[in-house]
Amino acid sequence: MTTQAENKLRVRKAAGWILQGHSVSHVVARLAESEGVSRRTARRIAGKAMDLVHRDLEATNVENPQMATVLIHNLQECMARGMESNNIGAAVAAARELSAMLGIGVHNRRVPHHQYRR
Repeated sequence: MTTQAENKLRVRKAAGWILQGHSVSHVVARLAESEGVSRRTARRIAGKAMDLVHRDLEATNVENPQMATVLIHNLQECMARGMESNNIGAAVAAARELSAMLGIGVHNRRVPHHQYRR
């Protein structure tokens, strides 16, 4: 049985991987391999890590330039990895998030059909 200190260490390690831009599924697989835990336990740890990241983000000033820099870098990294692995959908999704974050192309966006009024 693991101690609370060991669990906290695992959650912090998983949160670090998430903040580096790794997907939750990658974090689950990596935890299962490196910590010798089941995938179910690794999913629980990854869930707690996502909660930790979310709480930290809520406590952080959104106007924080350091956080914006990290987010921009991670999105650029996601785009590059998507292109390298021929996963165009991932690259497009990262590009859309980046453009929304930076406000690029706001005037070119289409209005969703349910917002049209006659």
